[in-house]
Parts: sequence; structure tokens; C-alpha cells
Amino acid sequence: MRSIPVILNPTAGGGRLLRARESLAAAAAAAGVEIEIWATRGPAHATELAARAAAEDRPLVLVFGGDGTYNEVARGLLGTTTAMGVLPGGTTSVLAYELGVPRPAARAATALLEGEDRLMRVGRSDNDDVILLMLSAGPDSHVLERLRPSFKRFGGRIGVALQAVVETVSGGPLPRMRVTIDEGTIDAGWVIVGKSRCYGGRYCATPGADPFRGDLEVIAQQSSGRRAAASFLLGIPRGRHVRRHDVTREVVDRVRIEPALTDAKVPYQVDGDVVGMLPVEVGIDPQSLWVRLPLNVKRSNV
Repeated sequence: MRSIPVILNPTAGGGRLLRARESLAAAAAAAGVEIEIWATRGPAHATELAARAAAEDRPLVLVFGGDGTYNEVARGLLGTTTAMGVLPGGTTSVLAYELGVPRPAARAATALLEGEDRLMRVGRSDNDDVILLMLSAGPDSHVLERLRPSFKRFGGRIGVALQAVVETVSGGPLPRMRVTIDEGTIDAGWVIVGKSRCYGGRYCATPGADPFRGDLEVIAQQSSGRRAAASFLLGIPRGRHVRRHDVTREVVDRVRIEPALTDAKVPYQVDGDVVGMLPVEVGIDPQSLWVRLPLNVKRSNV
């Protein structure tokens, strides 16, 4: 019986992932596979565990957690021959939607163990961020950066929604940015740099992005303010945001985002987590990442 490590974030999903071990093991056994649970102990530990799997020449690592855990594992596997298979276990697990992985995790395990590997191209910033899904700056990162600890206990989406209400009522200024593509510069109130299509779930914020292609899609809303941001956000589920008169859409190799005011502190997020402050420049990582896809997955099925 083959043995495959499962890097598991025990804090994701409020601890419920640990309770899913038996169903995962049963699904794997039915496919002739034995799983080894490698639980993470804190930030960046998933990267260490992934690097260990690659050093042991493991052909596949399954990752049970959310997008933050997927990102850490990808960092440890970039440039190796070990493939990453994602098991949905976080609040949204957006990358699982992007790669067509079914839910729940036991069903995902069965589909991935029968699947095939494909090379994925990821983004890399000059601040050493690895980007699987997207990098964005604007109202979303503004809300995430101010997320109150008391709201986190309600869960990811609910907590963020509560903080968004607080920010709307507060009436404080929203950030403005400059976006440089090639030799041109755009003033913007919201910028999303997509390496994949999905954002916040199965919604396509950057519908022209492709995780298997070596470029990025940039969506920049030139208007700013709460009303403009709300209209832009509400347009994403049906793709109306890219048809707005105040939206610029480009497929690029590299993009730089900086605050409109040089002394302003503007946060940016990567794959759902605030990781730093502007400025930041994003390109394509020269190293590729092997990912395991369910057999015959069609990217159109988001």
C-alpha cells in the first residue's frame, strides 16, 4: 500500500479537520493508499513539512486546510517534482474551486488520488510573496488589515462582513494607489492582480487569469470611495465589474503598485491574508509548481 503525507492545519475550520481523519483514511484505503497525518505546529511549519516531503522524493502531498496553508506548502514545493493536492478544509478554500476539486475532503481525496499532475505557474513579489490566487490592494485589504480579533471568532466570512460594516459606518478615507504597467501609470482605488480566476469563493474577479499560464491579469478600478467600491464588489459574481467604464483590464508579465501618497500606509493581501504594505511589484516565479488535478477536470467548471 502506498503512503502519502497529508499536511493538516489543526486550527483550520475550528479544529474540525482533525475529526475528518477517519473519513479521509477510509477514502484513501479504498484507493489502495495509506495516509500519514503531518500536523502543522505554527506559521511556516507547513513549508518545512512540504520541503521534507520533496526531500524524501514523495510524488504527492495532500494539503488539508485553507488557502493560507496551501500557500505555505506551495512555497516548500516550488521547483521540485512533488505535486500538491488540495483538500478543502478552510472557510472557503478558494484554490480548490479554481482547480475543480470536489467537496467534502473525503470525496476530494478520492478524486485526487485518481487524478493527474499539471505544472502551475505562480506569482512572486519583490517582497518574496508567493501568489497562487491573487494579490490585491484597496477596500478588501483595508478591511482585512483592520479585522477586529473579536470578529474573528465568528468565522472568516462573517467576521470580514462585520468589519466591512464597521468601516462603512466609520466614514474614514479609503486608500488610493498608482499602478504601473509597462511604461503607463493608472490611478486606482482598488487593484486585483490575478494569477487565478477565483476570489472569495467561486467568483471570478480576474476572469482572464490562468494558473497554468505565465502571466497575470490586472483589474484596476480607477474610481474610489465606498459607493464605487460596493458597486464594483457587487458586480463580481456576474462579471459586471470588468465592464464598468472606470475599470482597466490588462494581461501583463509584471505590475507595480504603490501608494498615491508617498507617506501613506496601504496594506495589500495575498491569497486572503494581509502580508505587507505597499509598494509591491509582482511578476511570475521562474520556478513551477506541480499540482494534482481531479481526472479530466475542466477549468470552465468553477
